[in-house]
Amino acid sequence: MQLPLIIQTSPLWLTALTLLSCSSLPASETQPVTGADCRGAQAAILQVNDSYKIEGLENGHIGGFARLRQLRKQLEAQGEPVLLVHAGDFLFPSVMSKYLQADAMIQVMNLLDGKAAAFDNNMVVGFGNHEFDHPDPGLLLRRIVQSDFAWLSSNSRYQFSDSGEAEPLSKRLSNVHDVLIKPVGNLRLGLFGLTLDSQQPAYIHFDYDPDSRRALVSKAIATLKAQGAEVIIALTHQDLAQDQWLAREFPEINLIIGGHEHFYTAQQIGNTWITKADADNQSAILHRLCLNPDQPLTSHHQKIELNDHIEKDPLVSAEVSKQLARLSAEFDKHGQQLNQIVGYTEQLLEGVEPAVRGRETALGNFLADSARQRMQTDIALINGGSIRLNDNIRPGPLTLYDLEGIFYYDNQLVSFALSGQQIVDILRNSVSKSHLGDGRFLQVSGLRFRYHAQASNEGYQYSIDPADIAIKTRHDHDYRPLVLTKTYRVASLSFLWEKGYLDGYSLFARAAGTTSPPRLDKGKPISFRKTVEAALARLPHQTITQSLEDRIIRDENRMAPK
Repeated sequence: MQLPLIIQTSPLWLTALTLLSCSSLPASETQPVTGADCRGAQAAILQVNDSYKIEGLENGHIGGFARLRQLRKQLEAQGEPVLLVHAGDFLFPSVMSKYLQADAMIQVMNLLDGKAAAFDNNMVVGFGNHEFDHPDPGLLLRRIVQSDFAWLSSNSRYQFSDSGEAEPLSKRLSNVHDVLIKPVGNLRLGLFGLTLDSQQPAYIHFDYDPDSRRALVSKAIATLKAQGAEVIIALTHQDLAQDQWLAREFPEINLIIGGHEHFYTAQQIGNTWITKADADNQSAILHRLCLNPDQPLTSHHQKIELNDHIEKDPLVSAEVSKQLARLSAEFDKHGQQLNQIVGYTEQLLEGVEPAVRGRETALGNFLADSARQRMQTDIALINGGSIRLNDNIRPGPLTLYDLEGIFYYDNQLVSFALSGQQIVDILRNSVSKSHLGDGRFLQVSGLRFRYHAQASNEGYQYSIDPADIAIKTRHDHDYRPLVLTKTYRVASLSFLWEKGYLDGYSLFARAAGTTSPPRLDKGKPISFRKTVEAALARLPHQTITQSLEDRIIRDENRMAPK
C-alpha cells in the first residue's frame, strides 16, 4: 500500500529537503539540508531497510550500497553527523548470502563509513526476521562479531547452551545492545529494537506476545529516559499493523523506524511517525529532528530515490565488484557461469515483492502458465511469496543468476481438485492483504478475476463477486464464467498445499485433525524450477513473451472521510 506521504515541515525545511531529493539533479548538485528554522538541538537520521542485493536492482541501475554510501558522504560533507539506521533483513535471503554465507553483505556494510578497518559509531542496525534464517547459530554470531557497527535488539534472547537459559545477545557481544543512547548532533537519541517472531529457530527465543512486548517496551523507554534520552526511537522489523499498535500503546515514542514491508510508507499516529523505505536501498528516508526550547520535538522527513542520478561511491563499488566475483567463482566450481544466458524476455519481468505480491505480473504469468501446462490442469495458483527474485529483469537476456533468485527455494509442483466455491474463497484470501505486499497473493493461470478494494482511513476492505471470475479450462479456447458447484483441476506449489494455513488458506493444512485436498499427482516429486527451465527451453528462441493480460483487475474506491 502506498500510504499518503505526510511531511511535517516548514517552507524553509521543505525547500532544502526537496532540493536534496530531486531526482533530476546529479549527486554533485545536491543542495545542503539546513535547519534554519531550528533554534535548538537537532539531529539527522538516514534510514534504510530490507537490503538483499549489494549491487542493487536491475543490474545495479537502482539502489545498492554504493549509492547509499555516496548519499551519506554528501550529507556528512555538510559538517553535521548523520546516524545511519538499518531496520533489518540483510543477512538473508539472497543468492549471494546463500553461497557466501552472508559474509559479502557484512564486508560491504562495513564500508558504509568509508573506512576499511574502523568501527562505525554512527551506524545502528536492527534484527530482521531473516537474520535468523540459517540453521547454524554460529553463523549469526560470526557475522555479528565481524560487523563494524552496532546491533540493537530488545526482545530476542540467544540460547548459548542447551543447559542454560536463553539470554540477551548483549551479554556476550559488545556490539549488541538492548537499548542504546546515541548522541547525534546535539541531541541524545534513545533507541530500542523489536523483531517479529515469524522465524523461530531453536537458538532464539522471542518476547513478542502482546504482554511481553508491553513490559519490555515500557522498561526500554524508562531505561532510555533515565539515561537522558531526549528522543525515543523504536527500530522495528514487524508488520505495519504492529507498528501502528506500538504507536498507539506508547505515544511517548517519537519515531518508529521500521522494516519488513518492502515499499515506502510514512504515516503519523498521534505525534509518532512510522516510516519504512523501499527495499534494496531503492530509496532512503532522511529524518531531521529539532528540539526548540520549551517546545515539543518536531520531526521532518523526506524520501530520497537512489537511482542513476546518484553516483556510486568508488570504494563500495569496488568491494561490490569483488564480492560478485567471489560469487561467480563459487558457480565456476560447479561448472556453471553466473551470467550464463538461459533465455530472453520481450517484456519487463517484475520480480520485486510489491509487484509479485500485489498485482498481476508478466513473470507471474509465465511461472503460473508453466506449472499449469506441466500438470495439465485447468488453472494454476502460484503464491507470490515463493518468487524470491526481489528484482526486475529488463527486456533482454535472462541469466542463471536470475533463475537462482527466482528459485531461491525450489518448491515441488502439486495438483488437486477444488470446487468453484473453494476457488472464490481462495481468491478472496489472496487479495486480502494485497496492500501490504503479503506473500499469500496469488499469480494465476487459466483464470481471470476482478476484485474491489474499498479504502478508508482505517485501511482496506476487499470483495470479490463470483460473477467476476472466469475460467479457461484445459479443454476450452475461451474463458467461461466460474460455476460454483463445478470441480476444477488446480496446479500449485507444495508449500501452499502443505502450509497454506500459515497464510490464511484454511483449506491447506497438514496437521493434526486437518488435511489438504487429495493430490491428483499421487505425490510424484516434480521440481518447479526444472519445469520452468524445460518450458523456457521449448519456447521459440527461448524467449518469454508473456505480458499483462488483465488476469487480475483491481477496482478501487475511496470512502469519503467521516
